[in-house]
Amino acid sequence: MDDSTISYVRALEPLRDRPAVEMPVFGALLGTMRGTRGLWFVVPFAVPGATGVLASDGVGVITALVLLLLVTGLLAWRAPLSIPWKALADLARKEPFRELSLPPEGLFAVGAKVYFRLPGTEVAWAEARLPKPALLQLRAQRRLWLLGPDEKGRRFLQQPGVLWPRRVKTVTALPDGATRLDAVDQRRVPPEEDVVLIAHRRRLVGGIVSLFAGVSGTLVLLLAGQIYAVAEEMTDDLAGIIFLAVSGMVFFILGIEAAKGMVKPLPRGKWTEMVAVPHGPPRIGIAGMATLACRVQWPNGWWSDVFLSRVDPSLAANVWATQRLWILGEPFRGATTFAGVPGHAVLGRVSFS
Repeated sequence: MDDSTISYVRALEPLRDRPAVEMPVFGALLGTMRGTRGLWFVVPFAVPGATGVLASDGVGVITALVLLLLVTGLLAWRAPLSIPWKALADLARKEPFRELSLPPEGLFAVGAKVYFRLPGTEVAWAEARLPKPALLQLRAQRRLWLLGPDEKGRRFLQQPGVLWPRRVKTVTALPDGATRLDAVDQRRVPPEEDVVLIAHRRRLVGGIVSLFAGVSGTLVLLLAGQIYAVAEEMTDDLAGIIFLAVSGMVFFILGIEAAKGMVKPLPRGKWTEMVAVPHGPPRIGIAGMATLACRVQWPNGWWSDVFLSRVDPSLAANVWATQRLWILGEPFRGATTFAGVPGHAVLGRVSFS
């Protein structure tokens, strides 16, 4: 198929008129993230105890208080933006996703927030916060799936090919300054011209760099606090300094090893579509990452194994649902490279045997 023409790319979609939880891999993700969110609720109660243990072990009162403030601040910052996984799971067991096609003039934006009319009403608008790759995908496709509302009026949004839901807020009118987003043609183009892929890639790399910098900065801050405590004779125990210095070196080594694959440049050339037969359904880990093994067919008819380890569940779910694997560039036996879905905010690393 010519990459320069408008083309249809089959991607993961909810099942029509079926409970949302029956969507491929979506139920497993709901269960995993609901459990993970439960662990995060324990953190605010565990941190005070942990700081006491650290202080008693010589890490220092200042260091322990810094840790308490950082964790509490992080949770307070992220809580309003988080998905209520329990409410979402309860709604997904009872209701289906409903497809919504937006008219050419029916999408507006103010910064990172998008607005569109809710179906069946003339006065209610949906407001959703979307990152740049999701916004670019929506501008091209003009299509999404809505779940809800539940008894509290909560709705959730999902885009084709993307497993992660987003919260939707109902507003009565467009805000001042809302700009209409014109429709654009959706074309399958080479990876280096795919604006959705490029934006998604930049967001992933930015997230990795921010996480690495944040944890590194926190360790440096804790180490500085412990050194200050020793210098001011608030404590004479050097165990805290040694512990934090070793932790920093271990994190740095493991972090570089884990991140270096995703920050490599994307292959250039074209998309290569391969038939993929999974050995079994994807497994979702506690961190929300997926693992999937499958057999793929090469252009010459040969079959070999491919392994997706700790990838975005959206990538694994697309392979599972469509039995297609989209490789960026030309795949090679024994290589580890990137895979995604053309025109969708999906990307991950795959290893060929």
